[in-house]
Amino acid sequence: MQIVALILVTASGLWLVAISFLMALRPDYCLQLFEKMTASLAGSNWRLQLTEQGLRIVAGAALIVRSPLSKQPMAFEVTGWCIVISSLVILALPIRTHASYGHWCCRWLTPLVIRVLSPVPAIVGAGIVYAAI
Repeated sequence: MQIVALILVTASGLWLVAISFLMALRPDYCLQLFEKMTASLAGSNWRLQLTEQGLRIVAGAALIVRSPLSKQPMAFEVTGWCIVISSLVILALPIRTHASYGHWCCRWLTPLVIRVLSPVPAIVGAGIVYAAI
């Protein structure tokens, strides 16, 4: 179980690093993707909702499972539970609530803001991979 959790946690961390590079190099494209996802959620796309939240639940559960063997056990466990609980709350809320939050974010996100924020997922992702090993 720990090997599977390590693979999932590492993949999640590397995904964040890849997203960071995309944010830095193609902020306009990131904004278009975000707006497309928001529009799809506004159209009550349950497949997208379940996929997104399902992947978050899997990543959160992997953090929880990996926490005892990580360099930061408390941080992994608390973060994992926060991800799992927030995903379950999002699934319990009407899908339009999630979409309205996306619309709100799209109003203030600009390519410059996305580019400025791009180091954050890289730092978090690299930290997750480092702490998991």
